[in-house]
Amino acid sequence: MKVVQFLPSLEPGITATLALEFANELVKKGHESLVISTGGPLEARFRLHGSDFISFPKISESIWSLRHKSRLRKILARLQPDIVHTYGRSTAFLAWRALKSESATSRPKLVPLVDQDFPDSYFNKGMLSGDGIIASSRGIAENLKKSSPKIAEDSIEVIYHGINIREFDREKPVASQWQLKLLNSYPQLEGKNWWFMPGEISASGGQEEFLHLLARAAAQSDDIHGVIVGALAEDDLRYLKKLEGLAQDLDLGGKVTFLGERRDMRELYATSQLVFQLASEKDGNAKHSKEALAMGRPVVAYSEGCTGEVLQKHFPEGLVEKGDLKSLMEASLNLVSKPNNLNPQEFSYAASAGKTIDFFQSLLN
Repeated sequence: MKVVQFLPSLEPGITATLALEFANELVKKGHESLVISTGGPLEARFRLHGSDFISFPKISESIWSLRHKSRLRKILARLQPDIVHTYGRSTAFLAWRALKSESATSRPKLVPLVDQDFPDSYFNKGMLSGDGIIASSRGIAENLKKSSPKIAEDSIEVIYHGINIREFDREKPVASQWQLKLLNSYPQLEGKNWWFMPGEISASGGQEEFLHLLARAAAQSDDIHGVIVGALAEDDLRYLKKLEGLAQDLDLGGKVTFLGERRDMRELYATSQLVFQLASEKDGNAKHSKEALAMGRPVVAYSEGCTGEVLQKHFPEGLVEKGDLKSLMEASLNLVSKPNNLNPQEFSYAASAGKTIDFFQSLLN
């Protein structure tokens, strides 16, 4: 099977990393992997693991991307792939328009990956017009069906994003040098039970709910300390100041620490007592929850979105209804120091890639 992955760029991030890991699994299983993209720092890693790279101009998220339609059609005609797998609205739209006039019996199968909800518009039609569609959660699959009732039930496959279980290995000990360095920088963490809140810091990120929960918990036990990690959405320093002010109003001085964006997530998961996911917007990949579960940490999360779906299957005791602070508190206290015994292989890139390959082959058959 010859598979083309078409994505906007190869800049490090969730999208390009998913494409890279999938390309590696394709090659391992004896398939031919090709990548069409404007390029980026990960290009060399695609080539290193056996994928062919085809450079393509940068495309915008608008109908102006159609000026590249003929170029893409010629490239696909030359490559003759079995599958064209797209990432994002712009690539799905352009690939759909490039293949639209081709005979259904001779053109490759078009399979968009959809990992977020989107409004109904002509530009978004590419994500609804594939021969098959991969949705990153059941909720997204349901919204796709609502957006386009004509989509056949069996043309949508729900495949959750994988994570790097080699990186998030619960068996690997945390280096004492790491602990010493962190505690030297943040001595307030020493001797505390960390309640860990990873994720983008924004008005919909759930940090405000976490602070209210923390205030209740800290009133009952003085050894609980909140740790908030994540980048600021749109560098909104005003919102960070608002959160810091809320922490003071809730009498959380010295009981919560904002660490900013970090690269040592494995160690932070491993040394945390509980991990929280309380975003008010539906998430499309549940990345932090899967990483925490792979590390053996109990996760407390709202029951909606992709995180809710993952916990419903693997750790239902961590689920609470959004906005129910009492239930959130009860679940948190019940799960203190309760590790899970899940097999992290279920969250691996290899497991996700295997399901994707099976879906591709079912479309070809």
